[in-house]
Amino acid sequence: MPSENQDLPKTPTPQSQNCLISSDLVLSLITLPLLGGFLAAKATAEFVSSIGIESEEVFRGSRLPVLNFPHSQE
Repeated sequence: MPSENQDLPKTPTPQSQNCLISSDLVLSLITLPLLGGFLAAKATAEFVSSIGIESEEVFRGSRLPVLNFPHSQE
C-alpha cells in the first residue's frame, strides 16, 4: 500500500552553517550562571527562613519584658 505523502516535493532541511557559535558552546556558557543562580536562590531562601524564625523569637513571651500594670481598686 503506497503512502499518501510520497508524491509531495521534498523541502531542503535548513543547514546550521550560518550560525557563528555552536549550540554546544552556548549551552556550556549558560550552565555555570544557571547553577550559580540556583545556589544563590537556595541561599536566599535559607536566609529568609532564618530571619522568619528569628522574628518569631522576638514575639515569644520569654523574651518580652514584664510590664507591671497597676490594678484598679473598686
